[in-house]
Amino acid sequence: MQWVTHGIKRGRFEMSRRTLAYFVVAVTLLVLVATLYLMLVSQTAARGRHIEQLRTELAWLKKENEQLEVEIAEAGSVSRLWGRAIELGFVPADQVEFLSFPVEGP
Repeated sequence: MQWVTHGIKRGRFEMSRRTLAYFVVAVTLLVLVATLYLMLVSQTAARGRHIEQLRTELAWLKKENEQLEVEIAEAGSVSRLWGRAIELGFVPADQVEFLSFPVEGP
C-alpha cells in the first residue's frame, strides 16, 4: 500500500485561512452579482410585457374610437336627422316670420 501513496504529495490541496477567506468573498460577490443581474433581467422582461399589453390596449381603443366616429357620422347625417324629425312629428314650416329688434349703439 505504501507504493500507492508514494507519488502523492501531502498538503497539495491545503489552503491558508487568508486564501480560503478570499475565495469565499469572491464566490459571495459572484453570487450577489448574478442575483442582481437576474433581478434586472426579470424586471426588464416584466416591463416589456406590460408595454406590449398597453400597445395592444391602445390599438383596441383606436379601433373602438374609429367605430364610434363612424356611428356619430351616421347618426348626424342629414337624411337620418330628417327622418328622425318626421318620426317625432315635425313638419316643414309653411311661413316663416323674422323679427327684427333695434340695436342700440355705444
